[in-house]
Amino acid sequence: WMDVGLYLELQKLPVRVAPTPPHTNLTQDTYVFSPFKPVTVKLLMLPSTIQFVDEPFGYFTVSHTDVSRYLSPNMVSLIGVLIALFSAKFFMSDSLRYRQLGVLLFKVRDYMDALDGNIAREISRTHSTGQVANPHSFGWMVDGVCDGIADCIRFVAFAFYLHKVFSNGKCSGGTSYHLLENKLDVCSRLPIDNVVQPGTWRGEIYQFWIKYRKPIEIMLLVSLQSLFSSIMWNYFMINYHLILETDLQDFMTDPVNYSALAVTQNTMLKSSAMWVICYFWRLVNPQTMTQIQLFAVLYNKEVDLLTNVQLLGYIPPALVGLFSYIHLSYTSAVVSTAAIS
Repeated sequence: WMDVGLYLELQKLPVRVAPTPPHTNLTQDTYVFSPFKPVTVKLLMLPSTIQFVDEPFGYFTVSHTDVSRYLSPNMVSLIGVLIALFSAKFFMSDSLRYRQLGVLLFKVRDYMDALDGNIAREISRTHSTGQVANPHSFGWMVDGVCDGIADCIRFVAFAFYLHKVFSNGKCSGGTSYHLLENKLDVCSRLPIDNVVQPGTWRGEIYQFWIKYRKPIEIMLLVSLQSLFSSIMWNYFMINYHLILETDLQDFMTDPVNYSALAVTQNTMLKSSAMWVICYFWRLVNPQTMTQIQLFAVLYNKEVDLLTNVQLLGYIPPALVGLFSYIHLSYTSAVVSTAAIS
């Protein structure tokens, strides 16, 4: 029902003023928070957990405390990385209760990820602008890097836990695993030229690889899924923003018909095809992948999940990305034609 509310709010979106007037800062008293507006491309593509949970808590924090006076957005992003480090310690535990505590800590990190953006908007008084892509800002870069580091920390923790499970020969659900543990012994029976000598740095690396090969392969594939979906999500979010929410002055050499441009942008943004594209990106993104992994940890099913999505996890973002590219090309052509009409 929350998504239905967002769709209804989208259909009420008025035609924007073009060319875009200079932004006017608003005081705290003139802005009323709503998870449904202002409607922007980024808001339409945000995962539901961020839009309806993390962002409201983040705004509540900055509007009812003085946190923005003492912490910068970048400091909050770095604090989120530290929390991810603590959660990783719990993710590697044999105890389900400790791993569940790790889930709670990582959700605090997700909250910090929303808080840094709210602090940035509080400092610049741009809450009324809403969720808008700004890939050229330093804060955007810091936030992205910190998010990536936090995810890498989680993946490493999962890899160590997978190694523990595989070493025991079983995992949740009763599935058995039988790994080759004596490859070094096999190598010791080969001619001396083919042996990786124990005690050398090459030998240490080889032993590490033999010991952790399977969990490393699994988590490398899973982490690349998150990277792939993140690149795709950001690419389409930024390009849809440029096409549907800007004046195209940087892309058009001919004079722009702003009236026709704004009407066409509004029509395309409210179209059923655009809603379907955005809705699928709300489901297929790295944040949703993270939530599924955390949910699996709660029920002691993370091993089953991670071992079964190594390759299948690439299919959803690839398919959504393909259809998004076709729709983006069509949208760009329609809007560009209207701009020079």
